[in-house]
Amino acid sequence: MRGGPSLPSEAGEILQEIRADTRSGATQLAQKGGRLLLTALEEGEAEQVRSFGKALIDAQPAMAPIVNLVNHLFHAIESIQDPRIIREEGQAAIQGFLDSLITGAEKIKGHALPLLKGKKQVMTHSYSSTVVGVLSHATWIEVICPEARPLCEGLSTARELGAKGIRARVVADFAALSLVDECDVVMVGADAITAEGVVNKIGTYGLALAAKKKAVPFYVLVGAEKFLPPPFAHALRIEKRDPTEITAETIPFVTAENFYFDLTPLDLITGVVMQAGVMTGSKVRKLLDGMQISKELQTP
Repeated sequence: MRGGPSLPSEAGEILQEIRADTRSGATQLAQKGGRLLLTALEEGEAEQVRSFGKALIDAQPAMAPIVNLVNHLFHAIESIQDPRIIREEGQAAIQGFLDSLITGAEKIKGHALPLLKGKKQVMTHSYSSTVVGVLSHATWIEVICPEARPLCEGLSTARELGAKGIRARVVADFAALSLVDECDVVMVGADAITAEGVVNKIGTYGLALAAKKKAVPFYVLVGAEKFLPPPFAHALRIEKRDPTEITAETIPFVTAENFYFDLTPLDLITGVVMQAGVMTGSKVRKLLDGMQISKELQTP
């Protein structure tokens, strides 16, 4: 950029990798983004860091941890002018955020495991490192894993659970709707929590509806880094992905549409399990309203 030294060329390449990454979880992408921002702080000026942060959000707009990571950084440096202090405070803010991703998962596990006491059959959906971390300690359960097409993250979940000695069943996505009533509880992760609901892998909404109909508890396990207050709504977009993941065939008058995520309303969810405990939808909305927001990100 003009006005200062450019970022290392490999930084732009990694940013493009983040944009194209369709398999890593939100937390993994935030960790990669955090390392990039640390490099930006070391190599660039404040204006460059802010531009790079916004580019990082644009690369994965459905990933709340990335939005919150950038917001956390911007909030820490927005009133500082001294380049040295910007670098020091920015690095401390990013490192603190990345550290919280690790400690937060342990706190969530402490609240989630008691919810599995006495349960035998659990359903999850897609892949969440937080959910897998919890389920892998519940050695007495069996887990039903829908495939989660088109990338089949559910198979990855089943494979990892099996490697840890947890019994798992992989089923077709629509078969999962009929199997909800066999389950004692449904536990999923999330890519974002908003006042409107939970953004997670496509198919989560249908599972939540089926669980509500069958009176099966439905819990979302998620860290505070995935909470997005209303002013960030402009940054969160559920985009279409590569249609060839659905079919590479060209069919007259037929269009393939590939959505990775859907939005599940909070009133379908029994509880959101986070670092502070299990929260109802109303408490989630109150928490969102109280979040601090960087002025830099308050406008599109």
